[in-house]
Amino acid sequence: MRLFLFFLVVLVSCTNDPKLVQEFVSDKQQPIEQIKGAELLHTENGKVKVRVVASRIERFQDIEPSLIFSDHLEVYFYNDSSQLQSTLMADYASIDEGKKIMLAQNNVILISSDDKKLETDELIWDENKNKIFTDKKVKITTGKEVIYGEGFTSTPDFKQYSITKINGTFDFATQTH
Repeated sequence: MRLFLFFLVVLVSCTNDPKLVQEFVSDKQQPIEQIKGAELLHTENGKVKVRVVASRIERFQDIEPSLIFSDHLEVYFYNDSSQLQSTLMADYASIDEGKKIMLAQNNVILISSDDKKLETDELIWDENKNKIFTDKKVKITTGKEVIYGEGFTSTPDFKQYSITKINGTFDFATQTH
């Protein structure tokens, strides 16, 4: 008899609010995959072109952006000879895999193999166009110059770039013999 009453109490006290269950089950903002301490490689013809090292990655389904890097990431760009050309670092980034566009934000730094350094709050990498750009304020430091501007476009290797609304200190010194 006690066993019957116990089961009766358990059955009566266990109820589910259909609205709460539906909200929990249909929450489309939940990632389908979470990865901590990841390294991703993008290769072309068997050669590494891009290497991404991330503390945390979340993958989403049926929404864009589909990948979120929420706890620092580093992106290494390589040339056809597998030599490191530039490194991009940011606290946060998102990738729209369909459009092949990455938006890096918060403490974004791009360093070239010849030690040029770009600092900005936001940088976009369009893989299809092979361009990195922003319309935000930028600071570029080279061995002899500090250049400020608003707006920046470059190739991922940071070899050729342009800045709009430019100002800063420039080295126009010429060598004399």
